Amino acid sequence: MLYDILFTLDPSDCFCAVAWGSRETEDLYRDLFESWAAARRPVRTAFALPQEGDSGALVWEENTFHFQLLPAPEGGRWLLLKREDNRPYLLARALDQVTDGVQIYDKNACAVYFNRSSRGISHIPSGVSVEGRHLLDLYNLDETISTTMTALQTQAPVIDRVDSFRANDFSTAPIASANTSYPIFREGELLGAVVFEQTAEIVERNMKKMEATGKALSAFSQRPPKISFSGYTFDNVIGSCPKLREAVELARRVAPQDSPILLVGETGTGKEIFAQSIHRSSRRRSGKFLAINCAAVPETLIESLLFGTKRGSFTGSEDKAGYLEEAAGGTLFLDELNSMSLAMQSKILRVLQEKTFRRVGGSQDLRLDVRVISSCNEDPFKAVAENTFRRDLFYRLSTVMIELPPLREHLEDLEELIRYHLEATAYQFVHAVTRIDPEVIAVLRAYHWPGNVRELFHVLDYAQNVTDSQVMEVRHLPPYLLKHHSEPAAALPAIDFSRETLQGLMDEYEKQVIAQALDHCGYNISRTAQTLGVLRQSLQYRIRKYGLIF
Repeated sequence: MLYDILFTLDPSDCFCAVAWGSRETEDLYRDLFESWAAARRPVRTAFALPQEGDSGALVWEENTFHFQLLPAPEGGRWLLLKREDNRPYLLARALDQVTDGVQIYDKNACAVYFNRSSRGISHIPSGVSVEGRHLLDLYNLDETISTTMTALQTQAPVIDRVDSFRANDFSTAPIASANTSYPIFREGELLGAVVFEQTAEIVERNMKKMEATGKALSAFSQRPPKISFSGYTFDNVIGSCPKLREAVELARRVAPQDSPILLVGETGTGKEIFAQSIHRSSRRRSGKFLAINCAAVPETLIESLLFGTKRGSFTGSEDKAGYLEEAAGGTLFLDELNSMSLAMQSKILRVLQEKTFRRVGGSQDLRLDVRVISSCNEDPFKAVAENTFRRDLFYRLSTVMIELPPLREHLEDLEELIRYHLEATAYQFVHAVTRIDPEVIAVLRAYHWPGNVRELFHVLDYAQNVTDSQVMEVRHLPPYLLKHHSEPAAALPAIDFSRETLQGLMDEYEKQVIAQALDHCGYNISRTAQTLGVLRQSLQYRIRKYGLIF
């Protein structure tokens, strides 16, 4: 199929119809793209298409699409999108993580793929391609006892055959390995074979790993952890700094009431933990707790998600309850409400005032019976002043306002948070961390934690995943954090005013800032946009503008 998605654009370059060439893509985007067509949305408000050129690549929602614009009848155009298929690359990189050597051959015994371990066994440099080369050209071995050749010729598995061979172009010493090969079929037709190689070194390494894994599983079965999770409570709020404990105490006091609560805190400070804890301490605890991240849901979907839909209101719509209806008798948590559009905020305000709402396309009024807890990830008074948070909605939702401190303001709780998370996740790892090098604590204390407690837990998870012992050392921390610790902030270069314009200087500085922000945020587009305080689409435009491809 030439396309996964085919948009028909009218003469004004607005969406007017959509067709599908891929079932997978249709399942992902049908509701959103059909709503664009129904609303006649301009194409350039949805995709960052170049001003010139009728084909190329575009990035949308962290997916890469190849696009082509073609003339359509009646003065319109067709926009064809083909989603980039990353599956072959993912499979290859996944096989590189296998400790055994893995080789894949076609039915003629020509190489298709060798993983990293196999290249290491045969001393084949990573930059040398083996694809298409015949097995007997690659190796000096006896065809009659070759594991792969036997599997292809007999069309049956060959299990654990020990052999000695030599890679023709890459090694002079013989290589001894135990090999297992399986023929691969499709609908009865032989396509090729896969072979797994194990040297004495690999076997020894695997035995040590299996011994450690066996001990961990034995300990797990003797004392299984309490891993069931039914929601957060105030016991999950870790830390003893005065400001944090004051927030907990205030939340406990107001939980039994039905008053709206506004939680104010940066991303990662634990706003949902507070929201769930308040719900579970309220008179509505037997009802549902539903949360919606207002920053993560596309504007075109958030209304139907909250209010529900009536069959026939738009193409493909069906009778479906929204969160306001589903949470009846319980609590609705509007996370990062300040990211919601002003138009949508006005609809929320009306619902809160009238205590009724309608499904999208419906005519029946439904009674509102939910407690609303909302959150704001910036100073709400600043958001009101900048007209990103409606003043009347702010006062309606902030009957009680609870401020959560960022991690950098209560670093005295850092070690307690580390202990809590390591103990809570120890069951997940063979080498559970029981000791932390003091230098690790020093590095963590020196960091400014823009992602707060959530980022701290992600850092600890990273370290536990890469460590091969029970001691966490500095080398186990994420590279971006170590880079931040070891390198001073880059200073602006000396400026030659005879050669540089103001705009050129500003562009160069903006490029440096974005590059540093991307590096700091681990090249996560959404997180970088939030850190810089810009729209995701704006950040993607600047990445392309400055050639910051990664």
